[in-house]
Amino acid sequence: MNKIEKYVSNLRKYAISKLKEVPNIRIYNEKSDSGILAFNIEGVFAQDSSIYLNNYNIYVRAGNHCTKMLKDEIGVKNTVRVSMYLYNNKNDIDKLIEVLNRSEDIFKIVI
Repeated sequence: MNKIEKYVSNLRKYAISKLKEVPNIRIYNEKSDSGILAFNIEGVFAQDSSIYLNNYNIYVRAGNHCTKMLKDEIGVKNTVRVSMYLYNNKNDIDKLIEVLNRSEDIFKIVI
């Protein structure tokens, strides 16, 4: 379990560093210790971001994630959630980043 925890932690750090390079991405839980990252594309509804990513076979969750108080805590009602675990790798993160960098096409896909 310690090896899995270390692997997920390193993958998470990698994901955060890559997400920070993408314009218009806001990360909400950078300091968390889990394999879960919550973020949004600025100006895009979380569920629309989810549909966009799904189009490229990147599966995320979008919504308030059973935390109705999220809006009160961080001022945002819904986020996109990426969950990482031992079955993920840096290639998965790289694909996410590649697709997010092309997000100017998001509404061509969503609408």
